[in-house]
Amino acid sequence: MTPEKIIQVNTGLIYKIANQYFYGIEKEDLFQAGALGILNAYQNYQKNGTTKFSTYAFSYIFGEMYKLATQKQIKVSKDLLSLYKLIEKTRYALAQKENRIVTNEEIAAFLEKDIRDINQAIQAGNIIVASLDKEGDDNRSIYESVAHEESISLDDKIIIQDSLDTLDQEEKNIIKYRYFRDLTQSEVARKLKMTQVMVSRYEKKGINKMSNYINS
Repeated sequence: MTPEKIIQVNTGLIYKIANQYFYGIEKEDLFQAGALGILNAYQNYQKNGTTKFSTYAFSYIFGEMYKLATQKQIKVSKDLLSLYKLIEKTRYALAQKENRIVTNEEIAAFLEKDIRDINQAIQAGNIIVASLDKEGDDNRSIYESVAHEESISLDDKIIIQDSLDTLDQEEKNIIKYRYFRDLTQSEVARKLKMTQVMVSRYEKKGINKMSNYINS
C-alpha cells in the first residue's frame, strides 16, 4: 500500500484523535503530524503488529501530535488529562479493595465508560507522563521550588506545566532558561539582553505566580 493510500484510509482516525484530544492548534498541522504517525505505525505494524491496526496506531498518531503541541506550547485536552487521572485513581482504589491488580475492563465497568475510551486515555496519558519524566533532573529544581513535597506526582507535574501558562512571556522564558536548561542568571541575562537584576526580578515574580496558581 502506498503512503498516500495509508493516510487516505486512516484520515478519519487521524482527525478523530486531533478533535478529541487537542485544542488551540490548527487542525491541518495536527493532521500532518498524525499522518507522519500513521506512516511510522504502519511500518512497524508490518513487523510487530498483533492487535487491530487502529489500536496499534493510536500511540504513534497521538505521540506525533503531542510532540507538535509541546513545541507550540499548546495544551492537551483537559478532559483527557482528567479521565487519565480518574482512571489511575480508580485503578488504585479497586486494587486496594480487591487486593489484586484490576483490568482496564473492570475500570471501564466501574466508571461506566467505553473500554475504547479507557484504553486510549491510558495510552495518551502514558505518553504525557513519559514526556514529563524525560525532563528528569533538569526540572527537579523547579518542582522543588513550587511544590510542598519532595515526591512529585503526575498531578503535580501537570499542574506545574499549567502554571507556566499563567506567566508573562518574559517570566516564562526566564523560568525555562533557569530551571529547564539550568542556566545561571548571568547567562540568561546575556541571552535575553537584560540586566541580571531584571532577570532576578522576573524569576522571583514568575515563581510567586506559579506558587499562587498551584496553591490556590
